[in-house]
Amino acid sequence: MLRKYLVGIGILLTLCGAAQLVQAAGEGHVHSVQERYDIRFNVQGTYTSVIDYTWRAVDLQGAATLGQQYLVYDVGRQEIEVLEAETIPAAGGAIKVPRSDIKVQDGVLGGVSYPEQKLLQITFPKLTAGDAIRLRYRFVQKLPDLPGGTSRIYYFYRDMIRDDVSVTLRYPQALALNVAHNELNVVDEHIADGQRRLRLKFSSTDTVLPEPISINSWQQTPYIMMSTYSDWKAIADAYQQGAAKKAAVTPEVQALADEITRGETSQREQAKLLYDWVRKNISYVASYVGNGGWIPNDTAAILKTHYGDCKDHSTLLEALLEARGIPASQVLIYADTENYLLPPVALLWFNHAINYLPTLGLFLDSTDSQMPFGILPETDSDKPVLVTKNFSAVERTPIATIDNFKMNRRVYIKFAADGSAVRTSEIDGYGRAAAEVRSFIEDIGPGQEQDWVKKTLAEAGLDGEGTLQIVKSAREDVLGFQYIEKIRNYVNQPEAGVLAFAPGVTGPISLGKILRRFTQPERTADAKCDAFAVNDLIDIEMPDAMQVLYLPKDVDMHEGPIFFEARYERLGNVYRLTRRWGSNSTKSWCSAQEYQAMRPVMNRIDKALGARLVFVMREESTAAASSGSAASHN
Repeated sequence: MLRKYLVGIGILLTLCGAAQLVQAAGEGHVHSVQERYDIRFNVQGTYTSVIDYTWRAVDLQGAATLGQQYLVYDVGRQEIEVLEAETIPAAGGAIKVPRSDIKVQDGVLGGVSYPEQKLLQITFPKLTAGDAIRLRYRFVQKLPDLPGGTSRIYYFYRDMIRDDVSVTLRYPQALALNVAHNELNVVDEHIADGQRRLRLKFSSTDTVLPEPISINSWQQTPYIMMSTYSDWKAIADAYQQGAAKKAAVTPEVQALADEITRGETSQREQAKLLYDWVRKNISYVASYVGNGGWIPNDTAAILKTHYGDCKDHSTLLEALLEARGIPASQVLIYADTENYLLPPVALLWFNHAINYLPTLGLFLDSTDSQMPFGILPETDSDKPVLVTKNFSAVERTPIATIDNFKMNRRVYIKFAADGSAVRTSEIDGYGRAAAEVRSFIEDIGPGQEQDWVKKTLAEAGLDGEGTLQIVKSAREDVLGFQYIEKIRNYVNQPEAGVLAFAPGVTGPISLGKILRRFTQPERTADAKCDAFAVNDLIDIEMPDAMQVLYLPKDVDMHEGPIFFEARYERLGNVYRLTRRWGSNSTKSWCSAQEYQAMRPVMNRIDKALGARLVFVMREESTAAASSGSAASHN
């Protein structure tokens, strides 16, 4: 995995991929002694930056981190030249990195190859705790990322103490460069000889770990953002300029679209057939192709290989839809579960491409092979996007609601006097939750259900056997399964104990994960808190030999979008829990203040989910059991 330290604080965003970051804990493992950024933008929308930094290893982990630095660049559009590289021992006397330890590799990130990307690897010799490295290099953007301009971001993460950071930005007065910065102080700004110069400084005295599940965390990170694009429309138009011709309706595309939709007249059903064909027949691979990862392949190349990245998927689907007279556009989006706001200046911020069908009002992401037609994966939901064809304004993808991220659970537990039980769990997922069920089943693998059952029982410390089978629905956005367990040691000491109202498996919505979001006493950053719904009907049938001493009390809690209702009742020997809980949130995140308001009720819900009935074996049953046991020993 590429370390965040590799790029001298900057992130190069490339479509269909995102940088992975490593955060330090405590005081940090690396200390920034000095950093210099000299950035020059040109009228043509290109730029050159000379970056010079000296970082010291605080401990052995820091030394291991700094031992190899990686610089990422695109061979077609960019150049990198190492100007100086040396190890600076704590005792003094710099050791230069030999040229043999500066190597160029093909771009590989997370096991995926990027043909247009290269990695420049610098290995620093004789590095240990207390030593420092110095790296000075020149980065040249030879060609614009997209027609009409380019953009750049430098983040100064709080995972290390930074003593002295200086950023000098130079550009022609005639260039309308948009600049935004956060927590950097402007120390000099002037115009001379037709050139603008802006100098900024930054320093810090401690490290700060990011808060868990932080949303829009770039807002709380020191940064400088620079862009030659005037607005978001300029970026949408620039992308469309390169992508439009790639989505041309060729005779091959027309014939394929006609074949896929033969006999279907409804536009919506035709769109569904075409979407399903692309997501099932074109493998999604995050390999960058074309001009720097921003221009897709043409449809002939995609159909020849039957694979492609996000741009290729959206290009082919757009062409197929247009072939059937269904208007479609490609859409630029930042696909993740952390970023839900656009930055203050128009940047090449996006890492993914999907489709929009204006006449049907639908966003589609065919790269997710599990997602039913008309439903977006979590990473695409509630995101600001650029619909690049005929762009008019920044739009937003639909948010997940309790109707398309919901699960119903029906659980029946038949408990026996000897402590054994038969537990049947029937779980249905709706919308995005149906896709989670599908992934769950596919991860197990065909014919591997019994192995999964044995492993699941063993991990829970249960002695028994069971079966797992899919329960299909007439609706594509609904999928469920049934899990039956016959457990011999459900309760080890049946004379007295407690029984939980619990299914054999959680299901497609992780309640524990949702509850763990609210464990922080305080927070300052936005947090993840989107909509979901869980409906439970759980019955526990008790034998006549058992007496129930305690049945939990009903619960009714509401706080903002959060709701939790639980009803307990006795129906003869059956003790029933009817429960519904979830969130009607109208956005995918909540502010720190909203988090604080919801946290108490979520903690109470956590306790309520642990409710159990208390039972004891009736005295006559205990006596009979003891007598039978004594007789058997005589």
